[in-house]
This record gives sequence, structure tokens and C-alpha cells, in this order.
Amino acid sequence: MKTNFILMLVAIFATTFSLQAQDETLDELKAMMAEKQGIADGIGAEIADLDARIKAFPGWTKGLGGTLGLNFSGTNDWFANDIAKVASRGFGLSLGGYANYNEANAKYFWNNTLNVSITSANSKSDNDGDDSFDESENSNENLTSSASLFIINSLGGYQLFSKVYASAAANYSTTVANFNNPGQFTLSAGLTWKPTDNLVAYVHPLAFQKTFPGGDYSSATGAVWGATYSAEIYPGVKWTSALDGFYSYGGDEDATPALTRSQLSNWTWQNGFSVADVFKGIGLGLNVGLRKNEQLGLVKGAADPSTIQMIYNLGLSYAL
Repeated sequence: MKTNFILMLVAIFATTFSLQAQDETLDELKAMMAEKQGIADGIGAEIADLDARIKAFPGWTKGLGGTLGLNFSGTNDWFANDIAKVASRGFGLSLGGYANYNEANAKYFWNNTLNVSITSANSKSDNDGDDSFDESENSNENLTSSASLFIINSLGGYQLFSKVYASAAANYSTTVANFNNPGQFTLSAGLTWKPTDNLVAYVHPLAFQKTFPGGDYSSATGAVWGATYSAEIYPGVKWTSALDGFYSYGGDEDATPALTRSQLSNWTWQNGFSVADVFKGIGLGLNVGLRKNEQLGLVKGAADPSTIQMIYNLGLSYAL
């Protein structure tokens, strides 16, 4: 009996010691994991810093990102569509790319950007313009299948003094589906201000805007203004923005009907938001394009040509 009691005590002691050793091993593992996580966080910060320094280094920097997938997209009074209001649930593609060159002593720069947006899906169309999507409006023959945007911009400059450059720019905008119908090509010259690596703003008082394909479309001389900006506004969330406008110096009395200076003036604002790496390199992207171009609205027979036109695309994103 006494021997059994001693054996039971030994068993209890051994079990307690084993559990304590297990707990200590688990604590050690947690401590090791915390230490490794701290090292990983430090390496991540170093990588981000190196990436920023690489992008700021003289020479070419390039990038391409996009939104692709089963998206929510649509348009409102978009100038290339025959139907004013469209809501799509289907395929969408938006691409934004850049190729920038910075000279070693910052004497000159050359920035190039490309923005493409395409939506194609089974769409709901507000054919009668009553701001509602009625089932009776959406038979197969009435569905509008696509809307698109294509903008390419090139801006270069030579430094006059700190952060201010004499510059020239070329800009071309149209749609993918109805390429060059309409389309606008603008050449301009003036000054550019680069206060930071992320922000570029320009004012060009010498500009000519050619509108294609001619006929009902008028061209004009005027001034160009605009800005581009890109930044990480929250950890993992990036925002890119491009605003450009054209101010016409006069109207076109020979057009039918005659066009005023304000009707020939226009602006476009593109915004892209991306949440990086939601799952294995795939993120979430939102692209919104706003445009006011009364001349194009008049030619397309819009109910209110002066309204702000919109195209948007929400879906999965991937950076290349």
C-alpha cells in the first residue's frame, strides 16, 4: 500500500513537471515568434524605404496597375454612349501606367501616363431618361454593352529655378469602342511646378486643341492647366489622381449652332484607388472618371450638355 502511494506521488510529480515544461516551451515559442515578427516588420519598413529611394533615383521609373474582373461599373451622360445612363454588372478593365524620367541633377524631367477604362456587360439602361432602370427598357436589343476611356499624356520640362520648369505637353483622349469619334488632341507650352515627387502641377497659356473627326466638332486655341498626384494615403491604400483642363480663348461663330468660349472649354478628372494584397497579390480597385465637355454633349444630343459626365469601375485589382 505504501509502495503504491509513493508510485502515485511520483506519477503526479512527473505529470506536473511535464505540463510545466510544455507551458514553458509554448511561452518560449511565442517569444521567438514575437522576436521574428519584429525582425520581419523591420525588414518590411526597410524594403518600403528602399523602394521609395529607388523610385526617386535618377533615370526611368515605370509602373502599371489595373482593375479587372466581375465588376460593378457604369456611366452617366458619358459622351461616347448613345444612352445617357448605364449600370453594368459584368466584365470591366481599367489600366493605369506611367513611365517617368528624371535627370541626375534635376535639370529636366519627362513624365508619361496612360489611362484606359473599358466596361462590357449585361447592362441596365435608362433609355427614357427618367433616372430609373425599368425591366421594359432592357430587352436584348436595348442593352448598351460597353463604355470606355483612353487617355495618354506626355509632359516634359527644363528647370528654370527651384521646383519650377519651362515645359511642354501633349495630351490625347478618346474612347476605345468609338476610337477618335470623338477624340481630342492638345499641344501646349508654359510652366510646371514640382513641389514634391508625388505632385506635379502645370499651367500652359499657349495651347491648341484639335477635336476629331471634324465636321460638327470645333477646334480651338486656349490655355491648359492640370495636376497629377500619387500617394499611399493609408497603409496598403494608394490613390492616384490626374486632373487636366482646357480654357478656350474664344468661341466658334462658324459652327452650327455657334459655340461660345465656355462650350469649347472642358476638363477631365481621373481618380484611382487601390487596396493592395487582399489575397495573394490581388487587391481591390476603384476607378472614377469625371468629365465636363459641353461641345461633345451637344454633338451627342445629350439632354443637358453641360452636365458632368461620369464613368466608374469597381473590382479586383493587380499591380504589374
